Amino acid sequence: MKSNALLFKILLINLTVFLLSSCRKSEDKPDYPAGSQENINSWILDSMKVYYYWNTSLPAKPGFSQAPGSFFKEIKNGTDRFSALVNPDMPETYPPSLVHTFGFDWITLQNSDGQVQTVISLVVPGSRAEDTGLKRGDVIRTINGSIPVAGNIAALTTNSINGQVVVLELEGKTGVTTVSRLINTEDPVYTYKVFQSGGKIFGYLFLNSFENTALDKLRQAFTYFKQKQVQELILDVRYNPGGSVPVAATLAAMISPNAREGDIFVEYRGNAKAGTRKSSFAVEMNRVGAGQWMSFATASTYRLGLNRVYILTGSHTASAAELLINALRPYIAVIQLGQQTLGKDMASFVIKDYRSPQIVPKWEIYPMIFKLYNSAGKGDYSNGLIPDLSADELSVLPLLAFGDLSDPLIQRCLPKPLSIAGGKKADAVQDVPKIIYDSRAQVDLTTPGLTVARMY
Repeated sequence: MKSNALLFKILLINLTVFLLSSCRKSEDKPDYPAGSQENINSWILDSMKVYYYWNTSLPAKPGFSQAPGSFFKEIKNGTDRFSALVNPDMPETYPPSLVHTFGFDWITLQNSDGQVQTVISLVVPGSRAEDTGLKRGDVIRTINGSIPVAGNIAALTTNSINGQVVVLELEGKTGVTTVSRLINTEDPVYTYKVFQSGGKIFGYLFLNSFENTALDKLRQAFTYFKQKQVQELILDVRYNPGGSVPVAATLAAMISPNAREGDIFVEYRGNAKAGTRKSSFAVEMNRVGAGQWMSFATASTYRLGLNRVYILTGSHTASAAELLINALRPYIAVIQLGQQTLGKDMASFVIKDYRSPQIVPKWEIYPMIFKLYNSAGKGDYSNGLIPDLSADELSVLPLLAFGDLSDPLIQRCLPKPLSIAGGKKADAVQDVPKIIYDSRAQVDLTTPGLTVARMY
């Protein structure tokens, strides 16, 4: 482990020297004035030459005089959906996100008869949206006084975000619901519970990101699962856009009954400069931030003795969530249920101007750097991971709260359908409606997703 760390430091020194030297004046590249678009774009290109997975496909003579955002789009590989260039001082470099502004998302559906309705698909616990009474499954009649239809829902979304307030009329509720912007910290673990079915005890956990802040709640959830002697685990990541590799490794160590500290969790394959390297559970878990770190030995004490794990996925499941599914397969039977995932099978880390003094302040690059594979060498899922069992949450409407046992994805995990106390909670839909707008799609493309420590 020490030799690997030394190798990473040597690589970092060598490649930093390369990057700094490449920024200097050369015969074919003038010394652009600091702060100019040409200077910024030159730094972007030099950085991408070192780190970018597709560095050999970068154009030889791009247009350095254009705006950095346009320049970045020009030099990106045509198959790259996820690399990003952002500037904290330029909001336009962060495409608008409904959930990050108000704490909820909506989708617009069209049924086989052409009827259109917009419904709340997700509400962040503890957000102002939840405080106002919004619930997943609520049907929206008007948004800021306008009836949402296919032709205006995108504009209504953008205008609401830009205005920092949204006024909704909801079916079955009198008056209006007003939600204003509230910046708060999301707890990635929305809910967890235990129930019985077919003579077995099931644990259910909804995880919406792999941020370090999830670890305390994961500890609580697995402690509860052990107390209740859970025999089957359902992990719901249907809306999870990703996050930290170390957090994913920690959760995998808690789930798998067979993985050992030195076993390989992930294999990174980069460009010719980065090469290929395999990283164990212990190495990844050691990268968790100070104050939230959990040793492999500690993580293993939360294990439930599972023979398999059910993982619920959707078209928004991405990045570290996909990595977890793929990385667990060599160590435990994984049954993926739901829909095909997004296909973000790569990792990145943030690149800033590390020179002193900085010549290109503020700008940050999130390039795709590594392709990801599991300990068996399996990867290449850029088209998404295909579920073992298909299920569509829209086959039952209205949309149910996460963890509701009538949810069609949960029902698909069970040995036999459950009889839910209180009667029928939702109606089965014979023809599953088509999604014609999904505000969550913005999160898919704007969230950095799976992030790793700088390894070189």
